[in-house]
Amino acid sequence: MSKMDHCPTDKPGLESKIIQFLMGLFRVKPGMEKKILNNGFRKEPAIIPKSIIEKYQVSAEEYSGRKIWKLSPKNSETGSIILFFHGGAYYANITSLHWRFIEQILSNINVKIVVPDYPLAPEATSKDIYQFMVALYTKMISDHPFGKIIFMGDSSGGGLALGFAQKIKREGIKQPEEIILFSPWLDVSMSNPDIARVNKLDKILSVNGLKIAGEKYAGDWDVRDYRVSPIFGDFSGLGKISIFIGTNEIFIADARKLRQMLEEQQIDFNYFEYKGMFHDWVIVNRLKETKDVIRWLSGYLKNRNT
Repeated sequence: MSKMDHCPTDKPGLESKIIQFLMGLFRVKPGMEKKILNNGFRKEPAIIPKSIIEKYQVSAEEYSGRKIWKLSPKNSETGSIILFFHGGAYYANITSLHWRFIEQILSNINVKIVVPDYPLAPEATSKDIYQFMVALYTKMISDHPFGKIIFMGDSSGGGLALGFAQKIKREGIKQPEEIILFSPWLDVSMSNPDIARVNKLDKILSVNGLKIAGEKYAGDWDVRDYRVSPIFGDFSGLGKISIFIGTNEIFIADARKLRQMLEEQQIDFNYFEYKGMFHDWVIVNRLKETKDVIRWLSGYLKNRNT
């Protein structure tokens, strides 16, 4: 069983400490909750940076009135395809930080990346989002029947990636070979009692706000349905799961719970805790911790392809 029970770094870098200090100073946490209550998040995806358009092959298609981007190296054949599930509490769309993180992946790993602008809550529910993703994924595997597929998601996108992998397994649809999760939201009910122990350390996420967002996202489905909260599902027969989490985010409670479940079920996985890191830090590309993750991904995916 492949796993890492210790932090890859002994302490967070100075930039991370400064970012978290500023988050507390400017009251990001109550601001995030207010945005959920008022549905105040940006619903339009951020514009793709010019540097990506200039350096890589970029195309966009429309499905059900929403965009799907395909990005790949210009002069190189790729055998691996990343289906990227962006985060944002199921309420917010793709941000410029997501695009910069995607650019880092393209710069260091020879892959094609598919980025769907999937429907968002509260206007859409999990049922609508899954319907959109099933149609997209079915076409994707039809277009690339021999390609190695990787699911990758941050925050709520990580939850969606893991829930979707379980759904397609049950339906006999091709499973991704890798499921790579960054700060994943695994349980929208926020019922893990260990959340209280780390709540004060998290300068971004509000338990109350997330409960509301989770209920809106669930819609007619129960908040403990595996498609809504994948921690309540079955992890056997899935692609290999890799989890990256920071010790200063409330999602670490369920990440550790998932690690324990995978260990008990003797399922092979990778698990990395980064000491003192905040929620979704991996998409802040200037951080040394993010660069560490990119280096690991580059080596890991290269080795898995050989």
